[in-house]
Amino acid sequence: MTADHDGLDAARRACSDRRWAAARALYLELHAARPLEADDLAALADCCWWLGDIDEYVATAARVVELRLAGGDLPGAGMAALEIGVPEVVRGRLTAGAGWLARARRVLHEVPDAVEHGYLLVLDAYAALEADDAPTADDLAARVLALADRHAEPTLQAHALFLRGRCALHRGRVPQARSFLDEAMVPVLGGRTAPQWAGDLYCRMMQVCHDLGDLPRAEHWTRVTEEWCRGLAPATLFSGICRVHRVQLMQVHGQWRRALDEAGRAAADLEGLDVTAAAEAHYRAGEVHRLRGDPESARQAYDRARARGRDPLPGLALLELEQGHRAGAAAMLDAALRSTADPLARAPLLAARVEVGLAEPVAEPSDVLVDELGEIADRHDSPCWRAEACRWRGALHAAHGRDALALPELREALDRWRQIDAPHEVARVRVEIADVLDALGDHDSARAERDLAASGLEALGADHAARRLAARGRRRAASDELSPREVEVLAAVADGATNRDAGRRLHISERTVARHLANIYLKLGTASRTGAVAWARDHALL
Repeated sequence: MTADHDGLDAARRACSDRRWAAARALYLELHAARPLEADDLAALADCCWWLGDIDEYVATAARVVELRLAGGDLPGAGMAALEIGVPEVVRGRLTAGAGWLARARRVLHEVPDAVEHGYLLVLDAYAALEADDAPTADDLAARVLALADRHAEPTLQAHALFLRGRCALHRGRVPQARSFLDEAMVPVLGGRTAPQWAGDLYCRMMQVCHDLGDLPRAEHWTRVTEEWCRGLAPATLFSGICRVHRVQLMQVHGQWRRALDEAGRAAADLEGLDVTAAAEAHYRAGEVHRLRGDPESARQAYDRARARGRDPLPGLALLELEQGHRAGAAAMLDAALRSTADPLARAPLLAARVEVGLAEPVAEPSDVLVDELGEIADRHDSPCWRAEACRWRGALHAAHGRDALALPELREALDRWRQIDAPHEVARVRVEIADVLDALGDHDSARAERDLAASGLEALGADHAARRLAARGRRRAASDELSPREVEVLAAVADGATNRDAGRRLHISERTVARHLANIYLKLGTASRTGAVAWARDHALL
């Protein structure tokens, strides 16, 4: 008996000190000699969870459920079942997860005022948010907060406050949202919340900051979470998710090689642990491949993200655009915008759709899209989306010949991206500014902006982007050489249309198409369709 007590004391101390591997070894040795009681078996399950052995965690925690039920501990049994269901859902085992959550509800139904009911309500509230039903989510969060306050349960209080913050954010009430979110993190930072649920809140906080386009806050919470993960080593799940958010920051800051390495490690660590986070890691890798000019690797990464449930937009649409498939890119984004009401989910889609629209030979009227993006940026006090709104508002002015209006918008976008330290975006905006300066007759300043953009892209290793952006810098001059109708004819030819097909598409005769083509060949100094299309693509007309 003394040896058993000594062994249990040692295992419990190791668990309390978060020496998970040592604690698991001690508990397993004891369990082999004599079955552990429910509390110590639950501690063994926790060790398995923190070590990333989720199959062993589920098997052990399932035995905890049975022991607690046999002992009449219905709240404990219900909570144990719930804490099996959540990781099962997270790692993509939806049927098993739903079954365990259903069992938790059935067991807890027998204990009406149990604080554990609050955790089920938390899951219901997050599900309502994902379904764009913020009013229901807010009502559920208020019920959770009342229950948590009544039981003085800090973990539940933190999640209730966080949920209220997310609901306020969904409605554009940013000051109120930040107040809720900051209060939610107080018990988390103070170490007064259960570690597994604390990790969930750290990860959700990082995601909120990225959704908001608030990179300074995202940097802060990523550093805080990384430090917390180091104290819980190996903490495979949370450290993997943290890597994904670090990849997002590296991408913006132009650290593309490191971003690819981190994305690969995160995807490997998260496979089998969190299907959503693994999918995001693959998507981020796709984004970096696209920016580096490797379309095949980008498409493969987007496919891996899609296979894990992550819609690969807007990245895939921008890849399609870069490969000359404007109509397909526009269709993808239009479909996504029709099915998305959440403003923060719409923001990146809107920015990409404006970019696609401006890539048409005759720019689409995108004022409504830019206005919506600007409204989202202002309502949510978003540094990144404000920069994007300024950029695309300026680009839209330029596309319609309003160069004097375009320049201040683009200069504001440049300043905002520089403050964020986003070298790729800075380079792209510099090229836009150069176009406008050329149109205004300030060719020396335009040349200086293009030189700075070229240096920035060279430092990033974005040779592909440098070629495309340099071609875009010649777009205005190229447009002057060809008439709008000639550009339309050339676009039809580039899509593989015969003269007859092009005439039907443009509602002109086959002979008129031939005459336009003859004029195009004369102006461009070429004698073939292939040469004309190649010229147009080189000059960013297609």
